Amino acid sequence: MKSILSQPTTVGRRAWNCLSTLLAASLLLGGLTACDTTHQVKETRKDFSGFLGNYADLQPGGSDEANFLYIDHSVNWAKYTKIYIKNVDLWKSDELDSPLGELPPEKQQMLVNFFHTALADALSDHYQIVDQPGPDVLVVHVAITEARKCRPVLNLVSSVVPMALVVSYGKQLITGTGTGVGEVRIEAEFTDGATGQRVAAGVDARAGTKALRTKFDGTWGDAKLAFDWWSTRLNARLQLLQKGDFSTQEL
Repeated sequence: MKSILSQPTTVGRRAWNCLSTLLAASLLLGGLTACDTTHQVKETRKDFSGFLGNYADLQPGGSDEANFLYIDHSVNWAKYTKIYIKNVDLWKSDELDSPLGELPPEKQQMLVNFFHTALADALSDHYQIVDQPGPDVLVVHVAITEARKCRPVLNLVSSVVPMALVVSYGKQLITGTGTGVGEVRIEAEFTDGATGQRVAAGVDARAGTKALRTKFDGTWGDAKLAFDWWSTRLNARLQLLQKGDFSTQEL
């Protein structure tokens, strides 16, 4: 099994850190704080996109958890020392008012790249990021979705964000132009790299606050902050699971 904690990942992390610094500086100049820039959006089962296929084992999440969540308590979570991040999918509806469907292909690509990079950046702090499943590997598969039945957008292959896209993204963020997508919804599945067994799954949605939309038009800023929030939260939750702690009290 190959490790991909090599030069491309290092460059990607530097690029993402550059972007994070750029955003943080912009937020500070606007007098914003992390606690009021993104919030959870409640969902119902009618909002499931179809990405996960089987939703029977998902239950409403508790305080500080995803809207819907499943975690297999019988799994030895401590064995997972490596993580394989599969391609980040983007699922859009066929409705004419589909926010994701209205995006041009290059911006759809940017969304999946930014989420993939946020995940790799957060999870690499405590796990070895690898490029294929195998023993002791937790496979992470996520999709950016809409609150309705959707289908996958084809020909999108997510990767670590290169510097050129970071610079372009930063310009759009500061000038207030971007995706037009203020709410970001995701569905995620976690499987055992050796057996393919589902060990966890979740559905959640977040949106930027009015303060953030005033500064950045509720576009790329909302998406970037949501991706960062989920990625950081996932890393923290996995560390608790490694200790056999299924609560969220330490998050």
